[in-house]
Amino acid sequence: MEIDFAKQLRGSLKVKELGLHIHFFDKIESTQDCALSMAQNGSPSGTVIIAEKQSAGRGRMGKKWISPKGGLWMSIILQPRFTSRKISLIQFIGALAVGDSILEITGIVCTHKWPNDILIRGKKVCGILVDANFEGDKGGTVVVGIGLNANFSTQELFNSATLEGCSDVTTLRDEIKHDIALNDITKLIIEKLEHYYLLLEDGKTREIIESWKQGSEIFGQRVTVNDGNNVFNGRALDLDDSGALLITLADGSVKKILFGEVRVSYAV
Repeated sequence: MEIDFAKQLRGSLKVKELGLHIHFFDKIESTQDCALSMAQNGSPSGTVIIAEKQSAGRGRMGKKWISPKGGLWMSIILQPRFTSRKISLIQFIGALAVGDSILEITGIVCTHKWPNDILIRGKKVCGILVDANFEGDKGGTVVVGIGLNANFSTQELFNSATLEGCSDVTTLRDEIKHDIALNDITKLIIEKLEHYYLLLEDGKTREIIESWKQGSEIFGQRVTVNDGNNVFNGRALDLDDSGALLITLADGSVKKILFGEVRVSYAV
């Protein structure tokens, strides 16, 4: 990234709230942890933290997130003006913003994997991480993290001894055979995230869910879901209004999945 990356980004963004305050680091342990700390210390809603590299990036369920130079490692502080019942949809608007931006920059159509992954040809190119701090159903703070594998090759990930499941990962460089302008895609993601965030504030939850579903290939497919305590096998049926995954089990009953890891089998 350029030294004046943050300055250029501030000057080009067309936003009302997100990205008005941007903090850029050459190297940081975790943009997500930094954002959580900054939120506790009064940083305003819309504050963006971006790092060129992370030394202790993290994904869902405590998984390590390899974050070399060339990726987009970004966290955004939000103070939603809606109830905590909509918080689970923030990972969906993150996925929509990233997918729209990748399409505009590269022409690649991405797909969504419940609950928080963006895929290209079935391989993960980006993940969304949401940390929320709410008191009951009152206002609170949400930090949405976006980790996008961009201007480096998957070989750099294979070379990391700590990486798990790297065969299911890809990068934009590997897909389009050249680098992209990180400033351009960062600008797009922030602007599109604000667009969807405003829809969420306006109560357009079903519109967001239907947009996310249009980009997913999971429905009707056989799935195995591990929620950390139990494993469920069935067919992906739908999402409810909170974004929970509904699967049909072998006995015909419908199971509501609020949290977990999903594996999809595309065999008939």
